[in-house]
Amino acid sequence: MVLLEGKSKGGYRMSTLILGCGSHVNTREKDHIYCDLRPYQNVDVVHDLDVYPWPFEDNSILNISAVHLVEHLKNGLLPFMDECWRILMPGGALYIETPCAGMDPDLEFADPTHVRCYRPHTFTNYFLRSEIGKLNYTTRAWNILHLLVPESGPNKNCIIVHCNAIK
Repeated sequence: MVLLEGKSKGGYRMSTLILGCGSHVNTREKDHIYCDLRPYQNVDVVHDLDVYPWPFEDNSILNISAVHLVEHLKNGLLPFMDECWRILMPGGALYIETPCAGMDPDLEFADPTHVRCYRPHTFTNYFLRSEIGKLNYTTRAWNILHLLVPESGPNKNCIIVHCNAIK
């Protein structure tokens, strides 16, 4: 398990976990943990995110960022969301950016490492507390704080979802 520095009230270790950070980490934030599949410079934890459980303690992370990551996972979104839920402290937040399926074929299919893209409907119909019991894919509920697909700008045709774990 990865031991994180600093404890908050209640014994939670508070940090921000950057998943799939890649080789472009130039400036490190002191309270961030950088995780990637490859041992790039400035990566703190080298781990294949398709292998569960991840090397983090339950309820140990305050925030998780996954920018252009979930579309690369071979095991899909369900185990990813469940594992994020496990390691997030109660009320912890998850931020995801991923190509929106069907919006831009170049963004969706040009990268040969993309396995699957998603739609906004994926997050609202499979992870909300009111919906998870209908299909029983997971028991771990999320509250969606923000969900959009920008039509312009740097995140054009990407799903941006900011949610928190309901524990």
